Amino acid sequence: MIGKQTKGTSFSGCVCYVLREDKSKLLEAVGVEGTPEQMAELFELQTLLNAKVKNTVGHTSLNFSPEDGERLHYDDALMLQIAHDYMTKMGITDTQYIIARHTDREHPHCHIVFNRVDNDGKTISDKNDFYRNENVCKMLTAKYRLHFANGKENIKEERLRPYDKAKHEVYKALKEELLNARNWEELKDALSHRDIELKFKVSRTTREIQGVKFEYGGISFSGSKVSREFSYMNIDYQLERNAFEDDFNNRQTAIRQPREKTVQTVLQNRSEDSFGGGLGLFSINGSSYNATDAEADREMAEILRKKKKAKRKRGMRL
Repeated sequence: MIGKQTKGTSFSGCVCYVLREDKSKLLEAVGVEGTPEQMAELFELQTLLNAKVKNTVGHTSLNFSPEDGERLHYDDALMLQIAHDYMTKMGITDTQYIIARHTDREHPHCHIVFNRVDNDGKTISDKNDFYRNENVCKMLTAKYRLHFANGKENIKEERLRPYDKAKHEVYKALKEELLNARNWEELKDALSHRDIELKFKVSRTTREIQGVKFEYGGISFSGSKVSREFSYMNIDYQLERNAFEDDFNNRQTAIRQPREKTVQTVLQNRSEDSFGGGLGLFSINGSSYNATDAEADREMAEILRKKKKAKRKRGMRL
């Protein structure tokens, strides 16, 4: 189960959308009644109790996996119970609300529209509601033994609207290109080949970078709107990590190649000495321990010294 939250200032458009006759079924209405237009007026009337609340409209859609279809498609009571449980845990109490299920999608889902000005004129808090919503959905998914709804990788693109389709294209591109980019320039070039433009949001006063935007097909999104993992800070961290790992692998290769060459040289010299009949491997003045062996030993000691130094540096950087 996944909960998607939005807030707004007008009940009229939200209520009329949720209660469209061709795709919805009203499960419950508390504190409002009549036609969608009449319900919207009653919602608006209660907002007059608290003029300080700007976004008075609370709207959450609860989306269930198609695998829960057999349980939820015809069980209105169960869907209503889950919606009530969700509202209680999110602190949506003592206020006007409607709950309606929609039948226009393959997966079961319902909509909750509520007044953020409660019956006593107090505000329904939205503090940390994104994180609370995520935790509550996980909790209820486990409680009712539901499946997690499909993620963005499994979206049916042909059914997306232009805005959502553009955002999904940006999401897919970032998922693929961010794994290989070492810096912002490389990421920008990679995205440009997919007709996606990367722009930075810069402070007018300090000129510091505050965020990142992506534009595709004339539609622009901030990184965090595409997905939380693609905020400016998260992308910047991933790019630095990619660069560090790449440098680390290059250093390891640079260390390994001369070491392997040195070992081969030492083994070859010792093999030749074993057939020379000299004083043996431990003879300093004999042919078995010549200038080549000494040089190889010095190279090996230097490699080990650099390796220890590199480890200390890596420890400091991490």
